[in-house]
Amino acid sequence: MTYASPELLPPTAGSAERADLPVGCRHLEPDGQSRDERKSTFELQFSRSRRLLHFVARRILKCVEEADEAVKNCRLTASRHPPRFSSEGAFKSWLVRILIDEATLLLRQKENNSSKHLPEHISDGR
Repeated sequence: MTYASPELLPPTAGSAERADLPVGCRHLEPDGQSRDERKSTFELQFSRSRRLLHFVARRILKCVEEADEAVKNCRLTASRHPPRFSSEGAFKSWLVRILIDEATLLLRQKENNSSKHLPEHISDGR
């Protein structure tokens, strides 16, 4: 198999503002998208999933403020390494799994904080 050199590849869709730059200077990802395009794709897919994520977080945490925090933490975690899924359903499933982990972490932190505030004879189990 032969590969074309980066200079011979056509510009990617949506990169008109960078068309004056040589292809090698556009920081293309292996799938042919620029970092900016990947970021905007991630943001679009995340915004489409936001209602589902809030619903799941509220069911787990029972508090709107904590659910908002879990969704925010999910977005930060997911944005560090956005995946390359071919379907939006797989992306949503991946986000929900991250959200469940974040919500569980918040629950554990909440339990640890509440057990620290109990009197010593209660927290020892006596």
